[in-house]
Amino acid sequence: MRYLALAAVLLAAAPALSQELTEAEAQVLPRLIDSLCIDLIDARNGCETAVLLASEEEPDAADLVIFSDRRAHDPQSILAVVRNIAFNGPMFGQAPWLEAAENGSLLLQSEQIGIGRNPWSRTLTIAFRDDALLIAGFTHATYDRLDASVFRCDVNILTGAWEVFAERSGEDPEGPLLYQSEETGNIEPETIALVAWDWNTPMPEPCSATLTEWWEYAP
Repeated sequence: MRYLALAAVLLAAAPALSQELTEAEAQVLPRLIDSLCIDLIDARNGCETAVLLASEEEPDAADLVIFSDRRAHDPQSILAVVRNIAFNGPMFGQAPWLEAAENGSLLLQSEQIGIGRNPWSRTLTIAFRDDALLIAGFTHATYDRLDASVFRCDVNILTGAWEVFAERSGEDPEGPLLYQSEETGNIEPETIALVAWDWNTPMPEPCSATLTEWWEYAP
């Protein structure tokens, strides 16, 4: 009890450790999911800042804002505002995040691994090409918790190259596979502006076609 009383005295005497947020900060900061400083466009102009915000309009969605380096550009310029670009659920295992690829592209990761029979993860690769921010790549992976079946599809949007791997086992994991697909190919390359994408945009056809087949063999 003596130690508790001493702690109470010290806390009462200590200066305030935090201050109130301004009205503008209080409106924006609670929406912040993740941010990343990345040399996405030109390293000579400082790093661009990518920010993920919880959507104000759509539940379970996130917005992406990219703006220039404040040290290189005064005033800063907004390079992109993309509404509802990724899933952003209310539970653990449902929040998106940002990463930098080794080649300098921006990776927008999203997932739903918190609940349900089929957890999934998705990667959007965002690159600066021909003076525009584009969707350069798409990866989607999922598995079935019921029988440990797996699916993964990766598409290079800019070149059209794709690869897919999918397996569906039966009730006996040691038995023969009910379904298997391991293919590569090429589709028509596309130029998809970053601002034209949202999280309901359909998967590229090689992914959606194989995923449909994979589901047809589900127990």
